[in-house]
Amino acid sequence: MIRNDQRKAGNIMSEYNRSGYYGESAGSLNAYVTKVFGHMGIGLLITAAVAFLGYYSASTGGLFLRVLTTAPWLTFVFCIAELGIAIAFGAGLTRFSPAVCRLLFFVYSALTGITFAFLPMYYGLGTFFTAFLFAAVLFVCCAVIGHTTNIDLTRFSGLLSGALLSLVIMTVISLFIPALRNSLFIGYAGLIIFLGITAFDMQKIRSFYYTSTEGYLKENLAIYMAFQLYLDFINIFLYVLRILGSRNSRN
Repeated sequence: MIRNDQRKAGNIMSEYNRSGYYGESAGSLNAYVTKVFGHMGIGLLITAAVAFLGYYSASTGGLFLRVLTTAPWLTFVFCIAELGIAIAFGAGLTRFSPAVCRLLFFVYSALTGITFAFLPMYYGLGTFFTAFLFAAVLFVCCAVIGHTTNIDLTRFSGLLSGALLSLVIMTVISLFIPALRNSLFIGYAGLIIFLGITAFDMQKIRSFYYTSTEGYLKENLAIYMAFQLYLDFINIFLYVLRILGSRNSRN
């Protein structure tokens, strides 16, 4: 459903650009984009706070470490829960209230923080923070490009979808081939793909703003796009972390 809406939104967006309506509504659009990034920022703060608390507890032998040591299957449960929330979010976008959408997003953010708690211990704090800074710069650059470009990025939706599917297949294969687990090729490929998706999603915000009606659906779409950009940033961060970690291990 969302993919079909994206194609329609891209066509209507082009009509708005040609008619000059976009210029008249730039202020409202910027307010809408600000709302999207506000929700995304809250999600990232929740993830960071939970990850810090989990890391601190694990590094000091606290409750977090004891629970996951005695019940390591919980990590798998958290991952399944994240997948379930993502599916429910997309499926219920037109039915859920904005409050429910926010709850799903923020619960997902907290679960991501739990799974991130051990990353600094595995990669080291220095590499972890360096990856975050690199990811932030790359994300902002691509977000600005997607927001300001006049090129219709919806024409690349098929290419990005195919590239993402190929990346998923390569990642699954790497789980069974030890030599590929730290492959820099997968790291760089994933990074490039999600940089492109970030620019695409930023332009999609503009399309949804002009093509959705006022009310709860427009609010839900703002939260949903915040969730999408949140996932884009998280994936960019993970691939940068993978690249830096792989380089450090080789050195």
